Order: sequence, then structure tokens, then C-alpha cells
Amino acid sequence: MKKPVFSFEAELLTDAPFEHIEGRILGMDSPAGFRCLKPLLTWLPLEREPGQIRLRWERSLAGTLEQGTLCIRQDEKGAHLHLEGRMKGWSGFLLFGAMRWRTDSLLDRFVEEL
Repeated sequence: MKKPVFSFEAELLTDAPFEHIEGRILGMDSPAGFRCLKPLLTWLPLEREPGQIRLRWERSLAGTLEQGTLCIRQDEKGAHLHLEGRMKGWSGFLLFGAMRWRTDSLLDRFVEEL
């Protein structure tokens, strides 16, 4: 039997300099050093390219596989933040409501912590 997949996506352009965000992330042991990212404890290794940082997480939660990416790209006005994720599994139907509530303001809270 196939498992349903629920996804979410958000974008934000901030005037915070990319170099500042990059320095904060690289200066921490883990992205969980940000309070808003702390619930996503299972971080995969950081992916870094010139002008871009990609943070990924993957975890199992109540029988559902949750995967997501926070991509931070350099922009002429500051930094472009792109968040996307998905939940795969039947219990994701119930969890997606809570996740949606948590992720809707995640980028705003991330910028506040900078």
C-alpha cells in the first residue's frame, strides 16, 4: 500500500547579510544552536557552496518520515531563505497540522535570532 506524502514550502528575502548568517551557522556545533531550529535535532552534514549553505534534516516521528531543507543563498539585497520539507506516512496526516503551524513562522523566527 502506498504511503501519503505531505509537503510544505516557504521563502523569505531578508536584508541580513549572507556573510553574517554564514558566520553564525559555521560558528555553532550544530544548526540546533538556533532556538527555532532546536526541535529538528537530526541534522545531516552541512552542504556549503560559494554563496549558498544548505541545512538538511531527516527524522522518524510517530511512524512518519520527516525530511526537510533550509537553503540560504546570497542575494544582492541580503540573503534568500528557502525552506521546504515533506512528511511521508499515514500518521503524517495528523502531524502535518502541527508541523504546518510550527513551520509557517520558522523563517521569521530564524531571522529574529540573527
